[in-house]
Amino acid sequence: MGRSVVNIIFSIVLLGSVVGSMARARAKAKGTTRVYLTEGATAYWTNYYTERIDWDLKKAGVACASRDADKPLEWRSKYYWAAFCGLTGPSYPSSCGLCLKVTNPTNDASVVVRIVDQCGSESMDLDQPAFSKIDDGTGISKGHLTVNYELVDCDPPPPPPPPPAGPGETDVTAYWVDYAPEKKNWSYSAAHVACNALDGGKPLEWRKRYGWAGYCGNVLGPELKDKCGKCLKVTNTRTEDEEIVRIVDSCGSDALELDLTTAFKPIDSDGKGYAAGHLTVDYQVVDCDDDDYDVDFPLRLYSQ
Repeated sequence: MGRSVVNIIFSIVLLGSVVGSMARARAKAKGTTRVYLTEGATAYWTNYYTERIDWDLKKAGVACASRDADKPLEWRSKYYWAAFCGLTGPSYPSSCGLCLKVTNPTNDASVVVRIVDQCGSESMDLDQPAFSKIDDGTGISKGHLTVNYELVDCDPPPPPPPPPAGPGETDVTAYWVDYAPEKKNWSYSAAHVACNALDGGKPLEWRKRYGWAGYCGNVLGPELKDKCGKCLKVTNTRTEDEEIVRIVDSCGSDALELDLTTAFKPIDSDGKGYAAGHLTVDYQVVDCDDDDYDVDFPLRLYSQ
């Protein structure tokens, strides 16, 4: 009778674990949250001496040598090595060659490793260089770390190319002006900017996402509706520092006026522009990505 009760309890716990894992997987597939395959796993460190043996799986005597030893050197050396015996995830031999992203939640450091071996416990062994990448200073002395891990693509597709830049101008004079948006809570009305009528009612997160600029260039139309709210990528021709700014105002010459703290100083890394009162810049009209902007993301605030 006692054993039956224990078996039932164990089955319930196991079922709950499986259901929880499936739910986490579904959530991850929907992109609703960052979900780890396992949290609170133990990662030990070991030494495969990969460089010394020229990343030779046979010389290392790893379990996956029979499957992957003939892979090209570029493949074998692309990631640090690991042995994997976790409770959750693929098991040997199907685990061979797969990649894990291992994260130390203490310092949020992470590393991607390739599974090349088995191990002797319900954990993982990370090659010492990989272990050191995420060590918070206690791992080597203790011999292990508590980590989270997830399966990742060993050959992720390249990031999409940036959207094509719009029209722009070169060798434009950019003066600095002190709108003081941070002191005025990013209020268009308090800053007396020309775009207040069009954009002053936009959410605070929208108004403070980019540094502010006054625009009097020759690319966008003369009407406020042609330029207010649009974004420019402005590049200091001397230092090549660049920043994306939002047009909030008009100005009185064929130039740009950049807010001192949120737009001018971020591209004036050598301080010469502030001393001279202006910079020579190139600019291009770019997409502000406002349609994809998530207000839960950290705001872009620029320091002085």
